[in-house]
Amino acid sequence: MNIQFVILVFGLNLSAVAAFSHGVVTLACTTRTPNHGGNIASVLQPPYSVTTDVSNYTEGQVITVTLQANQTEFRGFLLQARNEMGPVGTFTVAGSNAQLLSCEGQDSSVSHNSNVNKSTIVVQWKAPYTNNRDIHFRATVVQTFSVFWVGIESDPIRFVGNSSPSVSLTAHLLLLPLLAIHFIRTT
Repeated sequence: MNIQFVILVFGLNLSAVAAFSHGVVTLACTTRTPNHGGNIASVLQPPYSVTTDVSNYTEGQVITVTLQANQTEFRGFLLQARNEMGPVGTFTVAGSNAQLLSCEGQDSSVSHNSNVNKSTIVVQWKAPYTNNRDIHFRATVVQTFSVFWVGIESDPIRFVGNSSPSVSLTAHLLLLPLLAIHFIRTT
């Protein structure tokens, strides 16, 4: 009887400590916080940074995003592009240390796929074609099971408009035939 109780308690504790060394951390999509057995995020300055190759973007633009260890390697991460509404855009990965996740949108997040030490992750993010706003790239980075940071942010990336020709240029081009007709009639 005692052995069944021990197995039951042990099994319940295993489900409460859900560490995902394979990186399929969809349970953390909303909170972006690892479920590491009651451990809380570090409040110290993170030894990691999130950077991009641009400071502004247009709809459909592809941006290179880098998660970099400044000093100490990391084992796990979750990376998203976010505005005030939640995750936006889609990612693509090229390396062997990352995988795509669908958090509130197809391929809207990137995570680790093993718990081996990493120092740099480079991914591509594509901006959506609608509902664009200024964004930040935000990362949760796991150094060890009990040491992790939540909310490591890139500098803001400003949305500067669509990638099509400006309205004023388009309007001027539309007026050219009218001007030509007017010129022909007056000469």
